[in-house]
Amino acid sequence: MDLSDLQFWAFLAAAIPVLFLRVVIVWWKGRPIVPIALLSLMFWPSALILTLRLRRR
Repeated sequence: MDLSDLQFWAFLAAAIPVLFLRVVIVWWKGRPIVPIALLSLMFWPSALILTLRLRRR
């Protein structure tokens, strides 16, 4: 993996705010954030792994 790859950093720049956006929306509505935060943290790494695998093909 080449860390200077612009597409990789663009993906991270878009994915990280989206991860926290869901938590902020749920917090703003006054609902418990723990379930959403756990689901986001569970599925975000798998999306990152999938992206890295598809990039290699």
